[in-house]
Amino acid sequence: MATPVLREPAYLLHSRHYRETSLLIDIFSLNYGVLRLVVKGAHRPSSPLKGMLQPFQPLLLAWQGRSDLKNLTDVELGSRLPPLRGDYLYSGLYLNEILTKLLQTYQPAPKLFSAYADVMGRMANKDLLEPALRSFEFRMLKELGAFPSFTQEAGAERDIDEFSLYYWLPEKGFIRIDDLANPPFSYTEFDCNMGGGARQYIIKGSQLIQLSRSDLSRKETLLVAKRLSRLMIDHLLAGKPLKSRELIAKTRELKKYGASRQ
Repeated sequence: MATPVLREPAYLLHSRHYRETSLLIDIFSLNYGVLRLVVKGAHRPSSPLKGMLQPFQPLLLAWQGRSDLKNLTDVELGSRLPPLRGDYLYSGLYLNEILTKLLQTYQPAPKLFSAYADVMGRMANKDLLEPALRSFEFRMLKELGAFPSFTQEAGAERDIDEFSLYYWLPEKGFIRIDDLANPPFSYTEFDCNMGGGARQYIIKGSQLIQLSRSDLSRKETLLVAKRLSRLMIDHLLAGKPLKSRELIAKTRELKKYGASRQ
């Protein structure tokens, strides 16, 4: 029998039915990263585990087993956070989904775990949502090695110029545009891939400098951060859809519909 893991700090990312009475859960843990566990008998009336397995709450978990699919053996609640509601809840579902899709299993990421714990606390306390989300996304992109330099131009030994315009090129970084009427070929290709909408993703050098300092105090810079993080995450997803995004879009449509009928 493999050595049991005891009282491991973790968060529940996702759960689903498994066989007749059990659950499969995806968790994000401090020392083991993302992994999947079986919760045997979770649907039995006598099981104390299911009610304690709540998303967005700090947990202490124990598991054991020989195979990659371990068995959960114990759950302890950490410090109780207020439940997420509304946009905070949907954003929490989004964060959990991108972690399960982008992180490799059994790859420890203690700095990212700390960032996740921080963003859960910020959302539970109803801090400003957009800055909290962008900060976590950027931390995740850094952890995945997919975060470009915000101070150096790609393919050139020169600093980002605050008075110039740039666009992001996957696997490269930020490319300067000296003349919008005659942009680099890679920009033309990028514009084609964006269906002719690349202009909205052009970034001022001054905004990149603000982002390099983690300065999200300006609304315009915060919008740039949102567009950039979405581009970078979509590139990593390689076309995989996010159910949480679909849920958020449908919820916003329903809100608009309800407002129009009042």
